[in-house]
Amino acid sequence: MKLPQPTHANYSNLINDISRGRIKIPQFQRDFVWNIQKSAALLDSVIKGYPVGTFIFWATKDRLRSVRDLGNKALPPPKDGETVSFVLDGQ
Repeated sequence: MKLPQPTHANYSNLINDISRGRIKIPQFQRDFVWNIQKSAALLDSVIKGYPVGTFIFWATKDRLRSVRDLGNKALPPPKDGETVSFVLDGQ
């Protein structure tokens, strides 16, 4: 069994992967509970390179039901055969 390995990603790579449909929020994920101020403070920390904790992703080629939009931005479907990372924790 292969154990998960921690990796690092910068903000621009995460945003790029989201906009290309490579990162999705699975439909079984709990509802978003942060207010706009907490969300802005987190993004400020990420942009400044401060440690913010972890995001846990499940990378799979399986197609699951996902929340297709993120805020008011419609996200494209992934390409056939492309691996998608579903956010399991850290939404």
